[in-house]
Amino acid sequence: MGHLRGSIDVGGRVIGLVGGIVAAMVVMVGCASEKPKPMAQPSSEQVKGNADRAFDRLKQEEGERKPAGM
Repeated sequence: MGHLRGSIDVGGRVIGLVGGIVAAMVVMVGCASEKPKPMAQPSSEQVKGNADRAFDRLKQEEGERKPAGM
């Protein structure tokens, strides 16, 4: 019977060791995750420049679509 009890004790230790390793991994993964950083907001000059370029492109496309006689 002593042999059976010894193997149960070793099995319990293995389960405890595996549980401890799993818990440590969960803690490490949870702490390692990084929160996403918010996107940088463009300045008003950048917004105005982008709007001006888009408007110029639209005017150019409109000019290409019109017949020459109009």
